[in-house]
Amino acid sequence: MLYAYAVTDDPGPEGGAPLPRSGILPELGVERIRESGVAVIASPVPAGLLDAEAIAERINDPEWARERVLAHQAVVTALLGTAAVLPLKFGTLFSGTAALRATIETRRTALAEALDQVRGAREWGVQLFVRQPPQAAPHAAAGRAGPGAGAAFFQRKREARAAEQAAAAALDRLAADSHARLARRARAAVMNRPQPAAVHRRPGEMVLNGAYLVAEQDEAAWREDLAALEREAPETGADYALTGPWAPYNFTGGALGAGAGGGVGSG
Repeated sequence: MLYAYAVTDDPGPEGGAPLPRSGILPELGVERIRESGVAVIASPVPAGLLDAEAIAERINDPEWARERVLAHQAVVTALLGTAAVLPLKFGTLFSGTAALRATIETRRTALAEALDQVRGAREWGVQLFVRQPPQAAPHAAAGRAGPGAGAAFFQRKREARAAEQAAAAALDRLAADSHARLARRARAAVMNRPQPAAVHRRPGEMVLNGAYLVAEQDEAAWREDLAALEREAPETGADYALTGPWAPYNFTGGALGAGAGGGVGSG
């Protein structure tokens, strides 16, 4: 069985840059498997040690999952800067070398195109937080309720609902405009689902969770686009947070189409 970390350019017979000594588990080595112009970085795994059932059984153990995810990321990170890298999802497994080679062959064109896209570029993340405007206090009814009190109550509710919808639309426009301006100089860009407050733990609401694949020669200009948005932030109540650079997880083109145990093939 093979646990796969990433797809890279084929370094040729010379073998390329040295690989990390340990993989998803400390006792597992890391090797390159070359096929059809690409190389897959993988660890041979004894049957039953880290198969799909073992991962499914232990993934709910936070400490185990954290250590394994960090180990997976460490291998991917070690590859960055040495070749174009398509990181694979945590838990990408193949039943053996034959199954892996067959999968590479069926996805040869897509893998080549994805590697071309990420070559010489890095992924950056931008999150946009907006502080919530203070909620208007409900109007107190003056004096006793008169014949028109019911109509006035429902009118206030309609006005409050319209104000909420207008505020939500304004946030959507701010997020869309920010994303469009940041995507302008990127090779590719995606808007991921905003994180809830329990995850991001920052003041305000996250309205943009964007990922941007930026060519290294364009990073200075792209960072200036972000700086321009930040200069406008006091007017919009926005707070931009830059993260990265990261391995291009958002731009793998599906890579080998495997993850979380779903990539186990036959062969």
